[in-house]
Parts: sequence; C-alpha cells; structure tokens
Amino acid sequence: MHKKMNWSLLGSVLSANLASIIAGAAYSWTSPVLPKLNAVENIDDNPFGRPITPFEESWITSLVSVGAAIGPLLSIPVMDRIGRKKTLLIVAVPMIVSHLILAFTTDINLYYFSRLFLGLGVGCIYSVIPTYVGEIAENTNRGAFGCVMGLMCTAATLLCYTIGPFLTIKAFCLVLVIPPVAFFMLFGLFAPESPYFLLMMGEENEAKLALRKIRNHFVDKELEEMKKNVEKSRLVHVSIRDSLNSKVIRRGLLIGCGLMFFQQSSGITVMISYMQPIFDAAGSTLQPELSAIIVGAIQLTTNFLTSQLVDRLGRRILLLCSLTGICLSHILLGTYFYLKTNNFDDAVSYLFWLPVSSMILYVIMCSIGIGPIAWSMIGELFPPHFRNYASGFVSSFCLSLAFLLALFFPNIREIIGMAASFWIFALLSALGIIFVWLVVPETKAKSLHHIQLILESGSKV
Repeated sequence: MHKKMNWSLLGSVLSANLASIIAGAAYSWTSPVLPKLNAVENIDDNPFGRPITPFEESWITSLVSVGAAIGPLLSIPVMDRIGRKKTLLIVAVPMIVSHLILAFTTDINLYYFSRLFLGLGVGCIYSVIPTYVGEIAENTNRGAFGCVMGLMCTAATLLCYTIGPFLTIKAFCLVLVIPPVAFFMLFGLFAPESPYFLLMMGEENEAKLALRKIRNHFVDKELEEMKKNVEKSRLVHVSIRDSLNSKVIRRGLLIGCGLMFFQQSSGITVMISYMQPIFDAAGSTLQPELSAIIVGAIQLTTNFLTSQLVDRLGRRILLLCSLTGICLSHILLGTYFYLKTNNFDDAVSYLFWLPVSSMILYVIMCSIGIGPIAWSMIGELFPPHFRNYASGFVSSFCLSLAFLLALFFPNIREIIGMAASFWIFALLSALGIIFVWLVVPETKAKSLHHIQLILESGSKV
C-alpha cells in the first residue's frame, strides 16, 4: 500500500466487502450447523425434529454453490446496465431473506430453497466485488485491496466457528442478518460508483467526482488515462465469440480458470464446509469446536498478512509457496487418516497433534496465496470491454467446482476413504505448482494496461 494511507479508498473497499462477510459465512455456516442437524440426542435445536439423512446433508451443503455458480451469470448484464454499486446493493436482499427463512422454517424444502437463494447473492458478490475493487484501486495497492474480500470471508468463517456451536440455529441465522444490513447502509451511503463504469456510461463529470472522492487529490491525469482505456474499449465492437480470438482474453481466461481450479481442488470449500465434521472423524484430543475456532483465527491472521505482502513480494512467489504448503498438509492429513483407518493405534496416539497441526498448516498456506490471490487477480487480467463477462465466467466456473466438491465429498470419503481423498487433493495441489510456474504472470505494481501487454506478449513479468 501507499506509505500514506488513502482512507477514502480504504473506506470504499471495506464497506463494499461487508458483503463478503455473508459470502464467507454461507460456506462455513454448515460447519457448526450440520452436527446439530445430525444429532441423535438433544434434537431440541433441530428444526426438523429428527437427524437429517446423508442425502439431505449433501444438498444443504452444496446448494449454496449451485446458486453461487448461477449468480455471476445473472450479475453480468445487471452491472453492465445499472453499475457495480447498485448491483451489489440489490444482492443484499436475497442474503437477508435467506437467513430469515433459515431462522424460522421447519420445512427441509425451504432449507434447500434458502440455501440456493443465498448462493445467488454469493455468486454475484464473488464476480462484482473483484471488478469494483480492481477499478477503484491504485496500481500500488490493487493487490492488497483485492485480498480484502478473502480477509472478510475468513473473518466470517471465524465468526461462524466461534459463535455457531454455542447458539441455536435460529439465533445464529439472525446474527448473520446483521452484516448484509450494515453493508446496505454503509456502502449505499458512503461508497461511490466505479469511475470506469461512469465513463463507459458517458458521465465524465460524475466519474471525476467519484474518482476525486476516493483519491482525495486532483485526478485529472488518472482520469485521462481511464478515458483512454474506455475509449479504446468502445472501439472494440466484437461479439463474445470474436473476443475469444484475442490472445489476451484467452490467456486471461486460462490463468483465471486455472487458478480457480487449483484453488478448489486444493480442498478449500470442503475444508471450510466440513471443518468440524473432519475434526470429529479425526478423533482429535481437542474438542472439534475449539479446533475449528483455532484454525479460523489463524486463517484470519494469515489473510491479513497476505494483504500486506502481496504488493511487496508479488503474486507468483506467494502462489508457489501456498500450493507447496497445501500439498504437504494434505499428505500429512491423509497419512494420519490412513494410520487411523488401518488400526495403527500406537502411531495414532503418538500423532494426536497431527490433525490440528495439518489443518493449521493448510489454512496458513491457503490464506497466503491461492485463497485470496485467485480472486484478487480476476480484476486485473481482462480488458475493460470484456472484464464483466470474464469475471462472471471465471467466478461461475469456480463456484460450480465448489458445488461439485461439496456435493460429492461425503460420498467420495465413504467410497475411497479420508486418506485417499486428502492424497488426491495433494496431487492436484502439486499440479497447481507446475501451472503457476509455467503460466501465471507477475502483476505486482503494474497498471491494468501494462498487464494486458504482458498477457499479449506471453511473458511472466
């Protein structure tokens, strides 16, 4: 970031990312809730009055990802017409409604509907916020501010792990209504529309006012550069099919989808959604609730450090370190479950510390790289005329993978076992290291125009 903090810009980024809190909570919500829905005894807190089936568990967990995969496709035409800010404000509505339904319903079908409806909002957030932040941030702090979404999501995860086990499901869902309400008020009142969008709408004076509001200084030079990029984009009157003939766009999609594939195949959605059940299965000496809280706190701390390092060390080195650590953590966790499943009791008792330690290593390594940086780079990789479409497509691709993993993980772990499941994650993370080394360019401190030139040339610096 700049040596002198730009508080106006920071306020706009933080208020926009209040919506990310509920997006993060949508996935970690299941970690404390599923044990209550599965409980055979003490089912007073179960709205259905009975334990749910494995089929119901998988759909409650995964339907949010179905909606999230559709959400970006809906947000693209909306934010092109009414802007990034209004789109995000509209998104707050399904998030509020969904949690109110979850708080009061006793119908499993309404549970399914609310999780799906919530997912629509999550998908919009994951596609619109990177675009908005990428357009209002400066070259020197775009990486750091791009990581704020990941930071807020991990804050939501910690919130769920901390209060979820100790509240009733109804009270927990009502608490989660607060973030979207706060977002609606603060972002709606204080954050400006993206200057890029205003210029694309021909509203130059409004764009200048918006840019001045988030810069707190004269912006004529930066505004002229934005105008040139927008004018250049307007000259590109091509269809989506024709746009895909562009080397820049094809490489941007390859990098964006590749990063999202390896983010999800590293197990991020599975780990967040099934954190407490995984600790239950591991038979950790610590209470599963406490283990999840410890892991969530470390994840939040590491995400904050990443936001400080990404514009200093660069994206590539953090991604490479991240995937290497993730691979090691999955190998260790898979080894523990192998020993436990095959009755190596002496080894298991000696390695009682391994499940929590492996999970801590996982969240640290995920949080310093592939978790937040994959989302941060979406706002950097594409030219203005294609940015919305690309952001929506890459987000939808990522969230579709999240759905498949969340849906089938319970079945996969039953068929091949926990150990083999984590070893597959390790193998895919190793492939991710090769992908980043060969394909992903460094975008640290580079303007959006410079990044397009890098993609065109095929270089990595």
